[in-house]
Formats: sequence, structure tokens, C-alpha cells
Amino acid sequence: MKLLKLTLDNFRVFYGTQKLDLEVSQDKPAVLIFGMNGAGKTTLLNAFTWALYGTFSDDVERQERVINDHAWAETPFGGAVSASVKLEFEHEGLHFTVHRAVTTTKNADEQSAVTPKLTVTESEHGASTTVRNGQDRIQKILPEGLRQFFFFNGERMERMFTGDRTDEVQQAIKTLMGLEEIERAIDTHLPAASRKLSRQVGSNGDGRLQALTAEQDRLEQQKIEVHKELLRLSENAAGYEREVEAANKALLANGKAAPLQRQRAKLKFRLDELVAKRIERQERKRDLLAKNSFLAFTGGIDSTVLDLAEGMRKRRELPAGIQRDYIDGLLEDGLCMCGRDLPEGSEARTALEERRYNAGLADVEGRWMYLRGKTADLTLARADLLAKLRECVSDIEDIEASIKQIDAERSDIARELEGVDEMDVQRLEERRKEFDRKRLDALQQHREAQTQLTELDEQIEKVRRQFHSARVQDEESKRIQRQVLLVDEVLDAFQRILAVKTEEVRQQLDAKVKSVFGRICIRPFTPSLTASFALELVNHSAGVAAARSTGENQILGLSFVGAVSELTKETYDRKQKATDAVLGGGGVYPVVMDAPFGNLDVAYQNDIAESLPKLTSQIVTLLSKSQSRGMVLEHLGQAASRMYVLRSYTTNTDADEDSITIHDREFPYVSHGEFNHTVLEEVTA
Repeated sequence: MKLLKLTLDNFRVFYGTQKLDLEVSQDKPAVLIFGMNGAGKTTLLNAFTWALYGTFSDDVERQERVINDHAWAETPFGGAVSASVKLEFEHEGLHFTVHRAVTTTKNADEQSAVTPKLTVTESEHGASTTVRNGQDRIQKILPEGLRQFFFFNGERMERMFTGDRTDEVQQAIKTLMGLEEIERAIDTHLPAASRKLSRQVGSNGDGRLQALTAEQDRLEQQKIEVHKELLRLSENAAGYEREVEAANKALLANGKAAPLQRQRAKLKFRLDELVAKRIERQERKRDLLAKNSFLAFTGGIDSTVLDLAEGMRKRRELPAGIQRDYIDGLLEDGLCMCGRDLPEGSEARTALEERRYNAGLADVEGRWMYLRGKTADLTLARADLLAKLRECVSDIEDIEASIKQIDAERSDIARELEGVDEMDVQRLEERRKEFDRKRLDALQQHREAQTQLTELDEQIEKVRRQFHSARVQDEESKRIQRQVLLVDEVLDAFQRILAVKTEEVRQQLDAKVKSVFGRICIRPFTPSLTASFALELVNHSAGVAAARSTGENQILGLSFVGAVSELTKETYDRKQKATDAVLGGGGVYPVVMDAPFGNLDVAYQNDIAESLPKLTSQIVTLLSKSQSRGMVLEHLGQAASRMYVLRSYTTNTDADEDSITIHDREFPYVSHGEFNHTVLEEVTA
């Protein structure tokens, strides 16, 4: 997927028609866009995803206001007014134009939500056709679940790797690598085939099979209902979260509530960090137990083995190799290897018996040293496991104590806000508390539904096994039973294939994350992608999980995005050369990102600025003036095919006009105007 052009028409803060040429060269893969806070960088980022999927990110306020405010204001009542975004791109040799627009009649001062219209056009060799089911076509090119890897805000990207989001990341990676086809066969097609065969047991068939089929149908129906409930709870939780954020922003905008709200925001940020760290420590503890818990049951066994082995060594009873076995054979046969008889008491037999006694002593000693060394390793490994588990438990206890303290401070702030002598503040705080309570309830119900889903899967598997092993008499029922068993064996094989391929992708991605992270981060940390696709950061000098800063979280996120881009491109290139019957997927995708540097210090900004153009074959970066100075601008400027400035026009004449310096030239950045809006202006040589 190669972006070509973005055209905005009265889209939110952008008035009139604004065009963004996105074509880049191979040696200069970057497009740089500079804009002040509030100029429309987040809007521009969302223009891409709104064109493709018709949705905005959660941080976009007043999402119903798609049409530019000035365009809306100058439209008379009863007049038609519209806004649109057109995105042109190439994909696998085809040229696509995606046009999404809203058109409405103005009947009120405020805008209301309007359903947008999507038109997708596909062109090849100069011939264009309108694509039926355009949204489905877009989904096949870049599924919406993958947008988080290619269109994102750098300051918020670390959230995708914490808490419940790891499941989303894992599923998105499967989709990206083509594994969802195997998963679809496992979740839908093969179970459907198995059920269809099972239902062929007619009324005259085996009663046991009929009962088991009915029971599985009942459980499958329950599973469908639980899936629906999970989706509903997820949507509810997300909606409640948006309401909480809206109340938080309103409190922050209130003069009396703002100081307390800022304090609460800081506590919330710290709380999120602590929760993420607790999840990391808990994951590390589970990983330690999963891989090494057997060591806990070896206490005492090692010393017993050593005592037994020492006795055997002294008695020369440890295996001593082929030499002693050979002499035993000669003595038993009573015949020397030269053919001479070996009668009891003879000089020859006595000499051979002495030789047998000393035979293999070096071998005995060698085996003894090996056994003692391995047993000592076992003792050390058990001690190391205990020390690491104690450290994890101690860290978790410390984190939970800190969380408890922060919760107490947040409760104090809530009480103070409730006591503020202003009705708006009290109402906002009550609203915030109400939706936060609903959000937590929805998340708890979601966890309970997940547990119920797991239990249903276990019950369905139990019924499947009973169906396979049931004793049946009539031949028709036996035939159906064999066919169901065959389909279920294929299902089991697909599940093993999916597990192997998922682990293979995880290992490849883990190696690439380490590689990209190592090129950016100067601290002695190593990232690790766990079996559950959660990102951890390990302090390899201490061998423990690192306490991640906000900046390191951002570097970790960027490293992951870079690794995903590299892996998908390699998979795509491999697929073009030779068809892989099992692993499909892959692709070449652009990256569009806002605020790539977030809260990073200058050293990290320079390192990332140097690394960003290497992440993918096309990268569109949105920067503020403060993020584009010195070496940052030099690194990015050298890799840029095109540069633009988001020029902000303001009606506030008290505000100073401003400019931005790019390659020793001044370009307008903030200007006075008749109404508030933003225009795109290309930086020319």
C-alpha cells in the first residue's frame, strides 16, 4: 500500500480544499508536516482513518462536527453543506481512490451526526470501475484492526501493549500475517462441518449420539450468546471511558476545578504506569512458574542422588563403559580372546579379574563428575528461581501498596471536587464518577464472560470426546461417527499448526523488536515479546524487569511498529517469490504518525529521528515546532521527499503571529485571519 494523495474539503479545522501530495522516492521515504498544537495534526491523522474506515480515534472531541465550523456558519438555513476526504493510493499494481463524504441540510446552529457515503474506485491501465462493497475491499487491503500499527499518535502508542490490549495486538498480528484464515477454519468452518455431520444421525440412529449432538448444539448456542455479550460489554466499556474522558476535560477547563483535576490527571498517569508494571511482574512470575516450577519439587532429591551416587562410585558400581562389559563376557565364557581356557584359580583368570576391577575407573570418575555438576546446577537453578520469585512477589506487593496510596489520594481529590462551591463542577464530578463506576462494572462483567467462554469451550471439548468414544451398533451411526472424528482430527491439526505458526511469528517479531530497539535505546535494556504478545523490558545487567519510563515506553512502541513493518514486508516478498501454502499475509504498508517524540529528551529524539525513515518504505510524520529543531530536523529533512506546514489562521489579534524556520528559511506558522481555520502549505525549495 503506497499513499499518493490526500484531499480534504471543509473537513473539520480545514476550510475549503486542501491537498497533500504523498508520493515519495525510495531514498527519501518521508513526508514531514509541521503544525502547532491545535492546528489540526490530530485531525489530519484522523483524515486518513476516517476516509478508510469512517471512524475517529477516541481522543477526537465532538466527532459529529465533521464539517468545518466556518463552512457550516456561512451556510444559510435550508442550504446544503458538505465535507469530504479523498485518499488515493496504490496497492499491488492497482490505483484506488477512496472518497468518503457527508452531505446534509442545515436546519440548526449545531451540527448533528450524519452517516457518511463511501465511494471506492479501482483503476488499472487507465480503466476505472466503482468497487461494490467498497468497505469490504478496504478491509481486505488493510483490516481496521491493523490501523493501530500504521496510523497512530506516538504519545499514546504504548497503551496498545498493556492490560487487555495484548489480546487485540495478538489478533491483529495474526490478521497481518495471514493466520486468521487458519483461525477462521478452526473457529467457524470445521466446527460447522462437524455439527452438520453430527446432525445426520436420524431419529432411527443411535440415541447416545443424538443426545450428545443435542448437548453440543446447546453449548454452541450458549457460546454464541456469550460472544455477543462480550462485544456488547466491550462497546459499553469503551463508551463509558469516552464519557469519563469528556468529564475530565470539562473539569480541566473549569477554573475552580482545574488545579485538582491536573493533580488527578498526574495521579492517573502514575496509576496507569503502576498497573502496567504490575501486569509485567505478574506475567514474569507466571512465565517463571510455567518454565521452571518443576524445580520446586526437586528439593532434597539432588542430595539423595549425590549420596547414592557417591556410594556407587566407591563400590565402582556406576556404569563404566564397554571395556568392563567385554571382560565380564570373557570370564562368563571361561575363554580368553586368544582362545586359551580360563579355569577357576588359573593365573590367566586371576590377571583378567584384576584387569576387570580396574577397568573403567576413569570412566566412573568422569560420570561421577558429570552427575555431581548437573546436580549442583539443579540446586543453583532452584535457588535462582526462588530468588526471582521472591523479587517478583516483593515488587508486586510494593506496586500494590503504591496503587493503594494513589487510590486514596484520588479519593481525596474526588471529595474535594464534590465540595467545590460550583454546581457545574459538582455535576461534572458526579457524572465522571457515575460513568467510571459503569466502566469498571462493564470490565468486571467482561472478565466473567471470558471465564464463562473458557468453561463452555471445555464442556464442548468433553462432549466431542464422548461422541468419538461412544459405542454404537448400527452401521450408519458408525459411519457418521468416523466422519466426525476425521473432521475433528483435522481441526486438532489446524489448531497445532496455528499454535506453531503463531509462535514462529512471535519469535521473528521478538528478534526484530530487539534489533530495532537496540538501534535506538542507549540504556542496558532488552525488549521481550511474551507468549501472550505483551511487551516487556528487561534490564539485562540485572536480569530483572526494567522500570520503564514514559520515553522508554514510546521507544518500545516505535520499535514494535518498526518490527511489524519489517516482518510484513519480508513475508510479502517471500510470498511473491514462492507460494506458501500455510503462511500468507504480509504486505508493504505506510506509517502515518503524530507526535513521534512525545516526552523524549533530546538525545532520544535525535536517535529516533535518524531511525524513523528506516522503519518502512513510506512514513508521514506530523511534528510540532518544538519537536523539529537541530539534529531532529536535519535527520528527517535529509529523508524527506516533501514537507508541509499547517498554517493556522486565528481571529485573536492579541495572539502573536509566528513563523517556523526550515532549512534556513522562514515559513508562516500562525497568522491573523477573518475566521479560525487551517490551510496546508507546501515547503518549496
